[in-house]
Amino acid sequence: MKTSTSLFAATLLATLSTAAFAQEAPTTPDCTQPQPCAAAPAPLPAPAPASVAYAEPPQQPQQQPVGYAPSIDNEQYDDTGWHKPVGRRFMHGFRIGWTYVANMDKMNRIDDNGMPTSIAKEFGLKSPNMMLLGYEGFYRIVGHSWLNVLMVGNVTVAGLEQSKFIPAASGLIGFELQQSFQLGVGVNLTPDPQSPSHMIAAAGWTPSVGGIQTPVHFFIVPDTEGNHRMGATLGMSW
Repeated sequence: MKTSTSLFAATLLATLSTAAFAQEAPTTPDCTQPQPCAAAPAPLPAPAPASVAYAEPPQQPQQQPVGYAPSIDNEQYDDTGWHKPVGRRFMHGFRIGWTYVANMDKMNRIDDNGMPTSIAKEFGLKSPNMMLLGYEGFYRIVGHSWLNVLMVGNVTVAGLEQSKFIPAASGLIGFELQQSFQLGVGVNLTPDPQSPSHMIAAAGWTPSVGGIQTPVHFFIVPDTEGNHRMGATLGMSW
């Protein structure tokens, strides 16, 4: 009986020791059993395609047709470059005025009989002051600056108030300053058999009234015999 009790106690002690050892030993995973799979990581989003910057092609100069010339109406100019081309403008109009003949009674001429005479007797003039009527045209070469060039031609008739018809024609070349003041010289022709041609010099001012110009000119026709002519004219040109 004592022996049986000792055997039972030894068996119980061995059993408890085996259980305690089993709890302290580390657990070795069983590779033969299927293990639960870890959750797969979420796929990364596909990268967005890189944008490609396309550079615009350089602008090619526009080809102009042969003979093309750019407009110069609004082009700016300076003293170092080409300026606008020379412009031209023709204007014309009537003239009315007065003329004076110096030394009208001076006996400085020879008549058809070879006798001394005066210009008053030769043309039958009663007064050295005469009215002028005429028509004038001038060709203005515009320089687009302070100086223009003028070519002037006119015809006049004097002596109508004395019942005389004395024609004359003149041609002048001159200059126009600041589009207002004119100065010119040229030739004057009259139906005078002894002195048919003379020099003429003229100067004047031409103010503008809208599209009409109103020239005021003074002239002188020198004469070697002393019968100088001088006068003034007023008119309108368009």
